[in-house]
Amino acid sequence: MIRLGRSVESLNSETVTSQSPKAETDTSARTALETSILTPRQLKMVVGGLMVGLFLAGLDGNIVATAMPTIAGKLGGFTKLAWVSTSYVVSSTIATPVLGKLSDLYGRRRVYLIAITTFLGGSVLCGLSQTIDQLITARAIQGVGGGGILSLSFAIVGQLVTPRERGKYMGYFTSMFALSSVAGPLIGGWMIDHVDWRWIFLVNLPIGLAALFITSSALKIPFQRLDAQVDFAGAALLTLSVGSLLFGLQFGPQKGWMSPLVLGLFFVSIIGLVLLVKAEGRASEPMIPGRLLRDRVVATSCAMGFFAGMTMYAASVYFAIYFQDVVFKSPTSSGLRTVPIMFGALCGSMTIGRRITATGRYKIYPLFGLCFMATGSALAAFGLGPSTPYLRLAIAMGLIGLGMGSSMPSVTVASQNAVPAADLGIATATTTFFRTLGGSIALAAFSTLFNASVKARVHAGFARAGLGQPQNLSKIIREPKQIKALPSATRSIVQGALSTGASRVFLACVVASLVCLALATMLPERPLRTSHESAPTFE
Repeated sequence: MIRLGRSVESLNSETVTSQSPKAETDTSARTALETSILTPRQLKMVVGGLMVGLFLAGLDGNIVATAMPTIAGKLGGFTKLAWVSTSYVVSSTIATPVLGKLSDLYGRRRVYLIAITTFLGGSVLCGLSQTIDQLITARAIQGVGGGGILSLSFAIVGQLVTPRERGKYMGYFTSMFALSSVAGPLIGGWMIDHVDWRWIFLVNLPIGLAALFITSSALKIPFQRLDAQVDFAGAALLTLSVGSLLFGLQFGPQKGWMSPLVLGLFFVSIIGLVLLVKAEGRASEPMIPGRLLRDRVVATSCAMGFFAGMTMYAASVYFAIYFQDVVFKSPTSSGLRTVPIMFGALCGSMTIGRRITATGRYKIYPLFGLCFMATGSALAAFGLGPSTPYLRLAIAMGLIGLGMGSSMPSVTVASQNAVPAADLGIATATTTFFRTLGGSIALAAFSTLFNASVKARVHAGFARAGLGQPQNLSKIIREPKQIKALPSATRSIVQGALSTGASRVFLACVVASLVCLALATMLPERPLRTSHESAPTFE
């Protein structure tokens, strides 16, 4: 146990007022303001509660993705279907760095409990929604909590254990993402078949309340309150810039990338970014401190997370599209077929996490992991078709999962090890933010690539078969059961076109993985600290 001049009784109070406000605003010179004196039993309880919270947040997104066609049909909102997911992605992406910074200022325990309570409140509102517009609003509220859960879980563990010990815990957390990515479609498919769709959201309550009880009762973290103002201008400009970018990316495939709406959103995003940089330079406690991104370890980790997020998000979406729309498997069966991703990520994260703790080194593992990810993406990209053997795809998914599990814990540990304890929350949140942003950008770009490829192949196939030109692809390519019901000649063309579209996406994933691999070679390796002392000064 670590005790830095504090008695156990003092832990009952979460806030310790600073005696030197001026000195504490200089975060580059701060020492560790937060230390843990949790017993091993308490630490296990807290980590277990955080894992439940992460599983909950990851599970929700995958369940909802599976259930959305049914939900939209019940609420009569097919034209606004995409906004149910978009509202969550936008709010969670923006909330990630904001809540991470607030946890540095006001304490991680307090902000985490607010985040998980917000997530549960949003879940209740989703379950009670009577219209699609109400559901979209409730999902935005839910996304704020989900973004906080995601970033703060890693930050809390970063505070409770030393950098040298964090690897194995990051491995545990990464395995939760893999498990939720497979369990989500399975649970979602079962619920849609057997219970009312509202339980898709209400099922979060017992799981979330368990996580809330565990963390609130066992997580006792002292912290030194900083005499610094919240950077409201930075938060507002960050919201404007990132929100405009993500909305533009969502509208691009639908409205056209050169449409006035999309171009206007991108213009607003750029202006917001310029104003954000200027505002952050003047703020005493900026929302995203520039000194973080000037550090080579943090900057490289964020860039790696950005490109790794592209493959991570694409794999979860386009393998499901292939299994459901090309080989006509049910959502439940499709979820079972993606188990190799979970297995690979689980093996990678658990093994690599323990190796980081044992060796004190982190750079070598993402190098190997990203080679696996690129190889798996290539296996999926070349020769993909309706008759592709499942064993080939299982190996591809396993390699991609292994790459995810090997790189994510390494990058998180590296960035946390590079910063002072006072910046732990925002450093973790910034790395997570760039990974989510990369995935969001990739899904928009890959969607355009996929749709263009499918359209070209369908038109070419119809021409070769002498079927004329299809007037409206949306009337041909719809739900899997409707594709399966098409005449044999038309169905074969559509299956081939969808396979080609997915293979093009996985080829783009190969490129993203190789770029990430190149960045990994430039990741500086610093000795992992074995105490909660402040990190070395920035390079």
